[in-house]
Amino acid sequence: MNKDKKQSMSNDKEQKQLLSVSLPPISMVTMNATSLELTDKIDPNSAMKKKLAESASTINIDSSENNSILAEYTKHSRSYKIKRFIENYLNLLKLVFQSIIPDLISFKWWQVLLLALYATFSVVFSVLDFNSFLPYKNKSSILKWRNDLKDNVSLWRRILLCLSGVAAFVNVLYVVLVIRGKFSSYFWGVIGAIIYGAFSFAYGYVGDAQLYALFFLPMQFIGIYMWSKELDNQSTTRVKSLKWFGWIVVILLSTGLGVVFFYEIPAFSKLLTSQYFFESSRLPHILDASTNAISVVAQFLLILCYWEQYILWLITNIMAIIMYSGLIRTDLDINLLVVWNMISINSIVGLCTWFKRWRNLDRTVRL
Repeated sequence: MNKDKKQSMSNDKEQKQLLSVSLPPISMVTMNATSLELTDKIDPNSAMKKKLAESASTINIDSSENNSILAEYTKHSRSYKIKRFIENYLNLLKLVFQSIIPDLISFKWWQVLLLALYATFSVVFSVLDFNSFLPYKNKSSILKWRNDLKDNVSLWRRILLCLSGVAAFVNVLYVVLVIRGKFSSYFWGVIGAIIYGAFSFAYGYVGDAQLYALFFLPMQFIGIYMWSKELDNQSTTRVKSLKWFGWIVVILLSTGLGVVFFYEIPAFSKLLTSQYFFESSRLPHILDASTNAISVVAQFLLILCYWEQYILWLITNIMAIIMYSGLIRTDLDINLLVVWNMISINSIVGLCTWFKRWRNLDRTVRL
């Protein structure tokens, strides 16, 4: 018993010695409270600043990369849309050319006969000057070329004046195809705008020249795009009708453009030819500006497929007939008077045809 007790005491003593060796005395551990407090106060802030700087640089890098990627995507997206639009428009032009022959073949025999008669009539009126039968005109020949030569008209003007018959026929063909709602009408519209614009300039009709060359010509290409949205499976456009608000817009736009053209046409004419035919005549001046203004609005209604366009075309044709009838202190021009009467007949036919098509479709669209 005593032996076991001594052994236990010796074991405890050995453990205490081991503990005293493994654990150094407190005096041997350096405890610097001041350095610990400074470390606690400085190190976290510096670490935080370092993290913030790193995160900020990361954000800047990420945002710049995102911006560059976004800009590159937008650039490619826009270029892709432009490329697709050009491809689609070229396909529309291809469709216009492909529909030329089928649309011409679709005419009935009596329609072909009427077009042939009108073509002959247009050529005759471009060569012959029926104003020579008027005693006060003082024309020595029935041939326009000889009369223009006598009047000292320059050669290039005489050549362009000979295109009047071609321009009249092409424009009538364009009008007939528009009446039938055919997509190929814009092919003839482009040719007619170029030829008639050049003829009008040579003849001194500066208002018509700028209307056809600067407005009707580019509007043909816009019309191709607009009509493509309204075509059926036979490349024929559908018909729309104006509401009362649309008529208000038409009236206000026609009035506003009439005021603009009243001052613009004389200035443009004097800039090119140093004169304006209707400067001293108030009523012809008003009619000249009004026909241009109403024609612009009618062209917008045409490319938007509204049947009311023919009401405006008919009003324009009546104004032109009055201008060239000699009734309002203007010169009587038999050739132009007959041509505008023929165009008026086309406008009446177009009005009846488009109104009938719209009524059959029973489809009205707000402007």
